[in-house]
Amino acid sequence: MSVATPAWLSLDDARERALAATPVLTGTETVLLAEALNRITACAIQAPVNVPPWDNSAMDGYALRAEDADLNTCIPVSMTVFAGDSQIQELARGTAARIMTGAPLPAGADTVVMQENVQRNGDDIVITEPPRQFANIRRKGNDITHGDTVISAGTRLNAAHLMLLASQGLDTVTVYRPLRVGLMVTGDELQTPGTPLQPGHIYESNRTGLKALLAPLAVSVTDYGIVPDDKAALINVMRRACGEVDMLISSGGVSVGDADYVKEVLESLGDVNFWKVAVKPGKPFAFGMMDNTCFCGVPGNPVSAYVTTQLLVRPVIERYQGLAAPTQPLALSATLTTAVQRRAGRTEFQRAVMHPTQGGWQVTPLPRQSSGVMSSVTQANCYLVVPAEVSTLDAGSPATVLPFDTRLTPEGVL
Repeated sequence: MSVATPAWLSLDDARERALAATPVLTGTETVLLAEALNRITACAIQAPVNVPPWDNSAMDGYALRAEDADLNTCIPVSMTVFAGDSQIQELARGTAARIMTGAPLPAGADTVVMQENVQRNGDDIVITEPPRQFANIRRKGNDITHGDTVISAGTRLNAAHLMLLASQGLDTVTVYRPLRVGLMVTGDELQTPGTPLQPGHIYESNRTGLKALLAPLAVSVTDYGIVPDDKAALINVMRRACGEVDMLISSGGVSVGDADYVKEVLESLGDVNFWKVAVKPGKPFAFGMMDNTCFCGVPGNPVSAYVTTQLLVRPVIERYQGLAAPTQPLALSATLTTAVQRRAGRTEFQRAVMHPTQGGWQVTPLPRQSSGVMSSVTQANCYLVVPAEVSTLDAGSPATVLPFDTRLTPEGVL
């Protein structure tokens, strides 16, 4: 059954419709921190301990009472405290404790004087710069207080999250189970890399690229391989996927060619929510449901498959995984170095190169923008976004760019 929709949906409308129709995982599992990178937290995590667990020194120096820190007065050093010491006597009045970074503050002390502001004479010290009370002390619970929510539900765990959890003494975390994603490509002309290329064939590359795009999302991938342009073969694979995966991503067969059967098969097995999006590259994008399996049909042209996976498939996966809010690409403003002329009607993501300038960025679109030219992606470091209603962008005008990365190379290019 097909749902009546306008001929083309805008990119924003397509994304919103897809997200609204996407379910959210309910199954959870508890995994070791070492296995939790990029997984999604299934519940909020409260701090079981204070960080730091006790007042401690922020640097190497001398702990004392601020009231005893008179300039040019000899203060005897009565003890030494190392990080890890557990049996520490109370600091006697009028004395100081030699203390190391991270060491517990002895009872009675309320200040640490950094060693650069002290002269040591045998067993005595002379303070050369007056300290402030509580200076250079990390107070108990200053970073995290017992019971605080340290990580919210629906958070994708990164390296910093894992370090924070480890600092709480935790070695496991409860996350949503992995999303099961199936990949298939269609086309009689496609051939697996690593085999001699037959006449009339091309090497299939989309599964390799899509798997790489999905890798940071920590999904479990089932590869259904290359499916011939045969309706019965498509039905068999798509029915099988309904019982095995949460989401099926298909590449190819969603356009209007005589051998493009994917949309027809999807209609027979479930619902087509929408088909065709006003985006370039990537217009023939299909979204629907087969029983409880979400279906995303990306175009067969490599650049179109790559771009629509980033723009439409990734947000669907993030919603399905239980991420609290789908991520948004970083958008910057850059000055065009050359004019852009094109036919308006679709939001276009031109492959481009951006360079830093004094106080800003410049961007130059690459000359070849065909959806079959994958080298345009490898040569680029950003997308130049041309709004749907715009047909002309003048050289020197501002434009929106989406960087591929946020790190600068030695050459100054993202």
